[in-house]
Amino acid sequence: MIVLFIRYFWAIIFHKFCILLAGFRINKILRLTSYQVSYKRLLLHDLSKFSRSEFWPYAEYFFGEKKNEEEFHRAWLHHVYYNDHHWEHFIENYPSISKILSNNHRLNNLTIHEMPDDAILEMVADNLAATRSYEGYWPDGKKKDGWKWMTNSFDKYRLHPITRIKFTAFLCALGYARVLPQQFDWNTIQNANISNEEKIKLLQLQKLDQLNN
Repeated sequence: MIVLFIRYFWAIIFHKFCILLAGFRINKILRLTSYQVSYKRLLLHDLSKFSRSEFWPYAEYFFGEKKNEEEFHRAWLHHVYYNDHHWEHFIENYPSISKILSNNHRLNNLTIHEMPDDAILEMVADNLAATRSYEGYWPDGKKKDGWKWMTNSFDKYRLHPITRIKFTAFLCALGYARVLPQQFDWNTIQNANISNEEKIKLLQLQKLDQLNN
């Protein structure tokens, strides 16, 4: 039990350290744009994993000898509810369809809400940090296969159309255009149902895309 506690506690701490590193890098690259990931968010990231509802089910699932699928699933739903950097947080009635959605990422008739910019940027930081924490390397945007998780998972993310535009624009601006399954068309911003002010802010990222890819 003590070994299990130490192993999972360290996994959380290391991931949170990687989150800070990823956030610092994001903010450095985006410093001349209108976007920054909140340092408060970075510091508070995944604190719910220390809660009774999540800590032991996660520890047992990832480091224990027996995996209790139902306990882990309840812990996952708790985590999604309290952490809006997960896209699942914005799917209406997610708890009731989560198992179906995990087996069928093309499930139709979903009500998906738009993510705030802060949450999207934290999601980007989380994906970067998770790759370093759990797969052992920082994503490399200079290689087509430099971020296999994102290449394989990008189309499975069920995002509001505006959220997908922003998420993709952020990834491109940060230098990860090559790892995406399809090339991003920046003209989609002009046709998006957002304010002119939002369009101007997003198009600032296009210059970084050209510079970093």
